[in-house]
Amino acid sequence: MIELYHGGPTGHSASVLIALTEKGLDYTSHELDLARFENHSDALLALNPEGQVPVLVADGQALTDTFHILLYLDEAFAEPALGGPNPQARYAVHKWGKYVETHIAPNLAIARWARLGGARKAGEGPRLDRLTPERSALWRKALAGFSDEQVEAAHKALEKAADRVAQDAADGGWLAGDAYSVADIAVYPHLAQFAALGIDLPEAAAEWLGRVAARPAVASAAGDMRIVATMGPELGRWG
Repeated sequence: MIELYHGGPTGHSASVLIALTEKGLDYTSHELDLARFENHSDALLALNPEGQVPVLVADGQALTDTFHILLYLDEAFAEPALGGPNPQARYAVHKWGKYVETHIAPNLAIARWARLGGARKAGEGPRLDRLTPERSALWRKALAGFSDEQVEAAHKALEKAADRVAQDAADGGWLAGDAYSVADIAVYPHLAQFAALGIDLPEAAAEWLGRVAARPAVASAAGDMRIVATMGPELGRWG
């Protein structure tokens, strides 16, 4: 029995939605309204004290951290295999998973937040006392607003990420060699937001993005890609 608590087809949530669809798995979907802070509800915080989605509940165990969820799904449900066909490919899959978590996702969060509204009025926002100290600290930075220098640095980091995608995808068509894998699933929902944030993609990266988007499972699970300020709410809902 699988349950997924997620924010819809955006960012990390989209990665897990894609993986579940690629695997052809049945699951119970709990889509949360991030703009209304449903991910900070008592029910979600009991599963993940950081108040972040996605959370996969499998056989009663709550699994967090998107890349580890993707690896779990590939290990628990062998077909189709998406973890990489050989040690070199699996090494590349893990490098890309780490790169998403440490470089792409954090800088994309800053770029999105700056584009979707920046600092908010006092008294609005999440209940920081309900979150872990680390998560509360990130929220305070976001609510205070990022400096022009921080936003510029984030954009430069994302441009480098686009170049890296282009380099790896040009070699074999996919990010971890010549086979579609968890690496492509992990990166795709993030890179798909670059154009809307004014970040140009090299030709090889744009072609890779098109190849991933054309997969039936990707179109089904994340065809309506959203851009959500995941450190805060969507613009228009809380602006």
